[in-house]
Amino acid sequence: MQKYLLQDTVLLNRIFYTLAVLVGLYIINRYTMRIIRKKEYDPAKHFTLQKIVKFVVMTLFFISLPIIWQGSSSKILSSIGFITAGLAIAMRDVILNVIGYLYILNGSPFKIGDRIEISEQIGDVIDIRLLQFSILEVGKRVNGEQSTGRIIHIPNMFVFNFPLANYEKGFKFIWNELMIPIDRNSNWELAKELIYKLVEEQNAEIIEEAQAQIDAAGKDYLIYYANLTPIIYTEFKDNKIILTVRYLCEPRKARMTEHVLWEALLKMLKQYEEIQLG
Repeated sequence: MQKYLLQDTVLLNRIFYTLAVLVGLYIINRYTMRIIRKKEYDPAKHFTLQKIVKFVVMTLFFISLPIIWQGSSSKILSSIGFITAGLAIAMRDVILNVIGYLYILNGSPFKIGDRIEISEQIGDVIDIRLLQFSILEVGKRVNGEQSTGRIIHIPNMFVFNFPLANYEKGFKFIWNELMIPIDRNSNWELAKELIYKLVEEQNAEIIEEAQAQIDAAGKDYLIYYANLTPIIYTEFKDNKIILTVRYLCEPRKARMTEHVLWEALLKMLKQYEEIQLG
């Protein structure tokens, strides 16, 4: 009789403690949610914080269950381990995104304002949050890398899964190329000489700054360029002579430099009848 009474008492105690935990966690959840709603956060941050609170509350509840209902410490530890493993699998992406957030803050692969390329997306970083970061998309190289106006949200865990290019870190210039078709009967050697002088004049200040950046970045990265001056490659294609100008420029000014070079080139070629565009 006493055995059954003892079992009943243990059962009632476990039910009481379970209800007490439920009520306690419910109060904590409601109180925390109320505090979050009072704060002047943007809707996305509200949503993220609420998801975190719910996750923490549910985790505490599932951890408390084996502690209340299991009799021995070994069973408790094994139950907690099983539940923790299950939660880790179920919340894998969330956990990786949080770890990615900490890496972005501490490892500094990029910061707000940097232009980056990741998972075939190019854009300027405009926001970094607990689970994702946002970029203002720019077009591909063929579109001059100008803003498209679209905002792309990328999970933080992508910094572990995809190569990341930061246009602003280390060496802050890119090699841009401009293809100039010349008629096959034109004096292409003169055209090449004139174009080189034009690009060299436009690029003089950038070359000095680029060399200074390489010297500074050399302390942290193995960056080496034997030549920073413009280069012109010659190719015969589709019955035309193609002069491809390769020169340094800032990533955000690639299209503008092409615009300036083309206008200067067109004005210059008016003075030479022996040079015709293809």
